[in-house]
Amino acid sequence: DFGVVLEQVQLRDLTFPKNIQDLFARHLEAKIRAKADLENARTAVATARTLKNASELMKGDENMRFFQFLETITKIAEKGKHTFLVGEFPQLPK
Repeated sequence: DFGVVLEQVQLRDLTFPKNIQDLFARHLEAKIRAKADLENARTAVATARTLKNASELMKGDENMRFFQFLETITKIAEKGKHTFLVGEFPQLPK
């Protein structure tokens, strides 16, 4: 019964084969992509909810309708030379 008893062992340098290193890298990349995709999906859902809520708030508001009307006129005016008449007009003779 002669031998050596090891009480503590410490690894200094451990290198995995290239194919195992590639597997680790692909796994890590997939995890990072999945996190980014999940965050993008959450952002898209939050944006959709916000737009829906804003739409509900604006649905019956006359001031918002007028504001949208002004925005529409502005967009039309940017596309060319137009004349706009806004307001109530007397009946034109026939």
